[in-house]
Amino acid sequence: MKRKAGLLALVSLAGASAPAHAYLDPGSVSLAIQAIVAALAGAALTWKHWYWRLRDLLGLGRKQEPETGDSGGDSRAPEDGDHPTHRR
Repeated sequence: MKRKAGLLALVSLAGASAPAHAYLDPGSVSLAIQAIVAALAGAALTWKHWYWRLRDLLGLGRKQEPETGDSGGDSRAPEDGDHPTHRR
């Protein structure tokens, strides 16, 4: 019974408010949009961080190639003519 009376009072007070006649300038709207975009970006990065941590925890992370000791490439140092950006 008390909950019904409290809810009725709350609804009555909310419906009886006077108009605010407020003005939102472009700076306020820009700030609100910036806050929404920042919150979405933060949520996306947080989700990405925890997603990869959960994958690593469950052992579903990226597969690593077995190390054979050979890097697979040429082990000598590049000479002057070997560098791809070197022009003669």
